[in-house]
Amino acid sequence: MKQIIILLFIGLSGSSTIFCQSLQLDECQTLARKNHPLLKQEGVIDELYQLHVKSINSSNLPQIDLTGRASYQSDVTKIDLNLPIQGIQFPEFSKDQYKLYVDIKEKIYDFGLAKNKKAVEAADKSINLQQNEVDLYKIKETVNSLFFNALALQQNNEILSLKKQSLDERIKVVSSAVKNGMSLPNELDALKAERIQTDQQQVELTMNKQTTLSILGILTGTDIDQNTTLIEPTVGETSASTNNRPEKKLFELQKIKLDQSQLLVKNSHTPYLYAFAQAGYGRPGLNMFSNSFKDWYLGGIGLSWNLWDGNKTKHDRKALEIQKKSIDIANENFERSINISLTQEKNDIKKLDVLLTADKELVSIKETIVKRSASALDNGTITSADYIRDLNSALQAKASQNIHNLQLIQAKVNYNTILGN
Repeated sequence: MKQIIILLFIGLSGSSTIFCQSLQLDECQTLARKNHPLLKQEGVIDELYQLHVKSINSSNLPQIDLTGRASYQSDVTKIDLNLPIQGIQFPEFSKDQYKLYVDIKEKIYDFGLAKNKKAVEAADKSINLQQNEVDLYKIKETVNSLFFNALALQQNNEILSLKKQSLDERIKVVSSAVKNGMSLPNELDALKAERIQTDQQQVELTMNKQTTLSILGILTGTDIDQNTTLIEPTVGETSASTNNRPEKKLFELQKIKLDQSQLLVKNSHTPYLYAFAQAGYGRPGLNMFSNSFKDWYLGGIGLSWNLWDGNKTKHDRKALEIQKKSIDIANENFERSINISLTQEKNDIKKLDVLLTADKELVSIKETIVKRSASALDNGTITSADYIRDLNSALQAKASQNIHNLQLIQAKVNYNTILGN
């Protein structure tokens, strides 16, 4: 369920440090988002969108082609008339012909086709931005895990510090008893040995916490050292059920794009008006009866209309409808996954509430036992081993209470994170 470090024995690991600054979970979330490389992707997505729009606009600008051609043909047009008039001679046309001309064509009106294309590009941009948000949102789970791991280590360290204080107090009392011949040296040595082991445990805990904070520092782009105090989050009741996850909006945007794509497919066969002009030089020119090189030009207005495309439009629209169904299925599967996760977190919250009620009573009993053991050790009626056993048992109970409390907070945080709150 969580990645919280649970103490099976109170002396797992730790470090005594002087905390000089504090850090909260929501601050880590904000910093991790600001520091994430994916945030730069928004500018790239917008730049690509602008280029695509410019490309669409360019399609309505005049298109200019330069064409050159040289040809030889087996026969040419001939005028074969037998006229009795003397001195009249019809020209003979050359079989080699040459042409070099510029062709200019510009759309006048496309009946909204360019507008449809821009709408699809805008929808695609929204999808890419929202997908980026989905990817950015995933970092929250990682930050949550690291933060609560570090917080558990911090609290375990505090418990070990309390243990050291208790041992120091007993060492002081037993040392006096040994000097006065009221206690055996072995009792003092047992306390000192336990004190050394506790120091070792704190060294191990220090390194574990530093590793966790270093990773958290990389994600947030900040220097988080061992002296940083992590603030335990305050979370209210988890009664909200509205799903605000970015994936939900992503599904909606994907369907909007499909709607725009359907309009584009529908309008892709509408006619469009265009103006055209040609200007060139060659032989023959526009006068077919001239065998000389001539320059020429022509211009006009045209209409283009694709009346039948072999059912391509029909198939494309059907494919888009199937894609819509696929998105609905993905959305349904996502909702199912969310509900499963929420159910798990709800059950964990209920379980931890019960455990914490028992922890409170258990810690109270254990602390009372330790006080009695400390008094008995000072009076020489029990051994150091008995006292250390009772002390560890009480601190284990306290550690379990802290862990259950952190697990409860993290379960509530996870619940809200799953809902996108």
